[in-house]
Amino acid sequence: MALLGSEKDKMVTNRFITEEDYPILKASLEKDEYHSKTGLDFFLEPDTVCSVYEDENGPVLFVRGSFVGQAIILDIQFLDNRNAKRNMRTMLEGFPRLAELAKENGFTSFLFYTTQSLLKNFCIRRLGFEEHYTPELLVKYLQEVGPSKETLDIPQEVC
Repeated sequence: MALLGSEKDKMVTNRFITEEDYPILKASLEKDEYHSKTGLDFFLEPDTVCSVYEDENGPVLFVRGSFVGQAIILDIQFLDNRNAKRNMRTMLEGFPRLAELAKENGFTSFLFYTTQSLLKNFCIRRLGFEEHYTPELLVKYLQEVGPSKETLDIPQEVC
């Protein structure tokens, strides 16, 4: 599945994670105030995909996708939480392409959980997410008419 795969025609590019990326991801997790207890293995679990988003200066963030029905649960690891401008630019350029690929592959929504208000507000205002059930759970519908909040089946472990 080419869902979170490779695309090299823009300034921000994405590709599948490789073994050469493992030390970079591991180091960023260890120093991250929000994900320091998350291990590298989380991004490499079976039945998930992980991509690296890069700009002209190298890796910016990792996106892990896991699949529940027609939804993709996104987990994002920024290499540097303090570089908000670079992180936002990468998401603004890379995520619309990710949404198109997901839609082309039959997925109807992204789910994203965050407790960080700045990231949450950015996702809502600039990427088209909305709150779903709880203030921390965000959903982005990928189809013109998405399922209603009552019909979107979200596993308990996501909430």
